[in-house]
Amino acid sequence: MKRKGNERRSGGVEEQRSTADFPFSTPLPLFPSAPRRVGPSVLFCLMLAILAGACHRDAERPLIRAVEAWDSGDYQRAAEEYERYLYQRPDGEKASEARFQLANIYYFKLRRFDQARSLYATFLEQNPSHPDTPLARERLAEVLGEMGRSYEAIAEYENLNPQNEDERRRIRLRIADLYFAQRNYSQALTEYEKVVEKVPYDEMSEQAYLREASIYHLERSQYQQAVPIYHKLASESSEAKVRLRATYGLADCYAGLYQFDEAIKTLRSIKEEPEQTDVVRRVAELEQQKREAAQAKSGLQR
Repeated sequence: MKRKGNERRSGGVEEQRSTADFPFSTPLPLFPSAPRRVGPSVLFCLMLAILAGACHRDAERPLIRAVEAWDSGDYQRAAEEYERYLYQRPDGEKASEARFQLANIYYFKLRRFDQARSLYATFLEQNPSHPDTPLARERLAEVLGEMGRSYEAIAEYENLNPQNEDERRRIRLRIADLYFAQRNYSQALTEYEKVVEKVPYDEMSEQAYLREASIYHLERSQYQQAVPIYHKLASESSEAKVRLRATYGLADCYAGLYQFDEAIKTLRSIKEEPEQTDVVRRVAELEQQKREAAQAKSGLQR
């Protein structure tokens, strides 16, 4: 009887131990149950997502090929790839960037100005607040200038309103040059004055002074107005070629004013060895003109 009681206790312990080894109230099945079936609507959405991702990657491939062609110097192929992307996705996420880059290729690399003009204009129409809008407008103005449509180019430049003073002067210089190209010298001089007024002598003012001197000297024969500008160029330019050009121009203006001694003195101030043959020839010509002018004056006095 006693042994049986021990057997029951030991048996009870074994029973407790066996159940403690499994912390689940319900025993786990031997094999896992089959996964739940996914509904047809969920499968359809998954398929659409996969297809959308694949289509997006396919649509992006022309942009990748365009960049690769640009980097390799094949600008015609780069243009074709950008055109392909814009044909496939005219309103795509990267359409504006593609249009701007395509315009740049046509302008800078292929020199196809009409296509560049159209693309820049479309970019500006569709992206009035884009960070590249001022640059696109300036390049549109440059393209119009290249096409000889100077007054349209001037209108685009006038729409720019840079805050930086040097940038404003640079734009005024572009506008002045366009008026100069149209032989509208009065307006060109007005614009050149805006470039040079109240600023120290610098590269932009030098370009403006050269144009002003050219108008007064060569286009209008207004030698007196050209003289102080040539003096400024000859004394302040850091470029030897500019100083030389200004000195020759100054001598010509003095000759035009019949100030032959001053003209000869100006020519003899040129010390560059390669110029000496030309200087000697010009001095001889001026001395002859001086004698002829003196004889004419003497004849009139008689």
